[in-house]
Amino acid sequence: MTEHLIEYVARDRTGITAVVTTTGVVDVDTVIDHIHAGHAGYYVAADSWKRTPVRSMSFIGGSYLFANWDGSKRNMLHDLAFRMPTRAVQVVDRPERGGRLGRALRALFTREA
Repeated sequence: MTEHLIEYVARDRTGITAVVTTTGVVDVDTVIDHIHAGHAGYYVAADSWKRTPVRSMSFIGGSYLFANWDGSKRNMLHDLAFRMPTRAVQVVDRPERGGRLGRALRALFTREA
């Protein structure tokens, strides 16, 4: 059985979608199939000396990957997810809406001192 070290996971709002190993990127459904069939094992190197196996957990409607290395009950694979870089967004004033008709109506019905 081959073993693969998971370095990162890719996820979206539905959960983990792919895993990034030292050998490449693998779709999460393929990883689950490999774990169930016993063809490959996946693990996470939580520390430099301790390896945590990744398990496939079943629930109503499908399966998901699970790993925990600190004794809590949460799925710590999400801690390995890519972090999207944050960047400043410049906010620009919106152009006036409504065109000539809107300007005419505002001129008629608003009072500006």
